[in-house]
Amino acid sequence: MKIIYIHGFNSAGYGEKINHLRKAFGEENVITPTLPYDPEKAIKLLEYLIEKMKDDDLYLIGTSLGGYYALYLTNKYDVPSIIINPSLYPYKSLESQVGHQKNYKTDEEYEFKKEYLEFLKKIRFSKSDLEKHKDKIFVYLDENDELLDSRETAEYFKDFYVKMYPGGNHRFTHMPELIQDLKQNVIK
Repeated sequence: MKIIYIHGFNSAGYGEKINHLRKAFGEENVITPTLPYDPEKAIKLLEYLIEKMKDDDLYLIGTSLGGYYALYLTNKYDVPSIIINPSLYPYKSLESQVGHQKNYKTDEEYEFKKEYLEFLKKIRFSKSDLEKHKDKIFVYLDENDELLDSRETAEYFKDFYVKMYPGGNHRFTHMPELIQDLKQNVIK
């Protein structure tokens, strides 16, 4: 079993969520790339990793923008995805981020370009696309996500596997509970 962890916007392939995953599933089983800021390059890197590991009982875990990437990749490769506080419309929600950025984990400065939004729109999927993979999509939400509407996301995925935890925030504060649920219900 292998897990590819897909981080969100302005984040990186290390941190508390990843530490929880590595402790629970083994450091050698959790792959956590720091993705390029350009979504097209990020998707190409993730597709490369999936192609190399798709025979390894592979799971994708994506948070926020990483959740969007995971859903796109599940639709393309039919691999299971565990999405945490996912961004369903990043080509809209990230419009205000076009311009100069500073990654809050790496302190790297870069330019988030309008063309990145166009690529995100190009790879969008429909709900009917996702319904074909309903048994492979697991949604975890913190009720008090201050950036993305968790109730709207829960409604979007109402016929899917959804767990919403009370309180929390966009960074997701329920990793121990999520891992326990994964071990009981998802990753066997």
